[in-house]
Amino acid sequence: MEVTREFRRDTVGKNGIASIRVVFCWNGHRLRMTSGEKCQQTHWNEKKQEVKDKPNAYATQRNLVLENWTKAGKSAYQDALARGRQLTPPEMKAEILRRYALLAAGIDAEPEGGPGLPPLAPQAPEFLATMDEWLEHQARKISLASGRRLNKKTVTALRRTRNELQRLAAHQGASLTFAGMSPAFYAEFRDYVLDVRGHSINTFGNHIKRLKSFLGWAEDQDITVNRRYRKFESPENYQGVDALTQRELLTLAALDLDTPAVHAYVDLHLVERRPAPADHRGGRNLLTHAQHLERLQHTRDKLLQCCYFGLRLGDADRLAPEHLAGEVARIRANKTGVLCVIPYFDDDVFKPVSLVESYAGQGLATCLPYVRQLERYLPHLQRLSGIKRVKLTSRIGRKTFATLKIYQGVPKAQVMLATGHQTERSFNRYLGIDEQELIEAYRKTARRVA
Repeated sequence: MEVTREFRRDTVGKNGIASIRVVFCWNGHRLRMTSGEKCQQTHWNEKKQEVKDKPNAYATQRNLVLENWTKAGKSAYQDALARGRQLTPPEMKAEILRRYALLAAGIDAEPEGGPGLPPLAPQAPEFLATMDEWLEHQARKISLASGRRLNKKTVTALRRTRNELQRLAAHQGASLTFAGMSPAFYAEFRDYVLDVRGHSINTFGNHIKRLKSFLGWAEDQDITVNRRYRKFESPENYQGVDALTQRELLTLAALDLDTPAVHAYVDLHLVERRPAPADHRGGRNLLTHAQHLERLQHTRDKLLQCCYFGLRLGDADRLAPEHLAGEVARIRANKTGVLCVIPYFDDDVFKPVSLVESYAGQGLATCLPYVRQLERYLPHLQRLSGIKRVKLTSRIGRKTFATLKIYQGVPKAQVMLATGHQTERSFNRYLGIDEQELIEAYRKTARRVA
């Protein structure tokens, strides 16, 4: 086991004081625990990981505490190793706390010449505390597909499920346990999410997916889990998604932003007349009419780019000339690391080539310029375009691409190759429903009596 002591520089207060944390690493696990000690930043010896012997530093007492934490961790690990056991983080934490308490009371956990105090009988790990360990593991996890850490939004979604389970426990007045992951718990959780919290069936289904992922990880840590959790179902109610229709996409592309009406709108709704209040950096510059108009133009074109290429906004911002080759664009999705192979030619609806070429003479490193405050300009773009059926967002482009390509008759597998989806189930969540397009499709294939 490796034990390190850290001065929490991220928590230094105005007085220069911060807490000291102890980090235990063993067998691929990492456990962070507070030592209960604090010191001045100038009193900390980074190399020796101890408090310097300076006036008012109380180095002797504080370093003794730190040494006891180190000794408690190493003795717990060595004792488990000698007994052929592998302690999970919750078990190791409990054992370190027990041994530290003995050392603080003056009882040596490993008396000279003796076998050492036997560890306590292992207790069932606390459910939510173990889930916190899992969340920390997920935050550090590197995706094998992309070679990057998990997206922050993904980790945030996992934490939402953890917090929902905590609310359920408080609502029931009972602690969650691994042994309690039974069909009865599933029914209680479902009723709580749907009836008490008022969430949708899809939200409940997402919570169940994340819960099962956590319980599978817990089993990998040699924690005994009620195996009936494997039969938990994650229901899903397909409701369609917000995607632009072909007519709406064409309307957006044909919108002329250089008309007297648009200029008047920009003057009325975007140009600020009064000076902005100064902040700690000395204030901010107000945008001119021309700058607002340019950002509005770039916002419309960025949204069209997402529609034409089926890209997430972050990937659209990265799309550069080197990703374009002939009639195909190839770019690896930043979120998943999957290579997306996208058609790069113009037709009557999708005009990616014309869009990219309209910016070719500007010498940009990417195909289109980066748009600052894009979400601020989308509502104004919506009013000017007259699109009322759906709300314009940065995510609607990817869904529009998938939906319209399917309606154009492109096989689903080929559309998935462009969007980077690897399962039909995940791809289907991106398909919108255009009733008029459905009716037209039915008419084309309807049989008529002669």
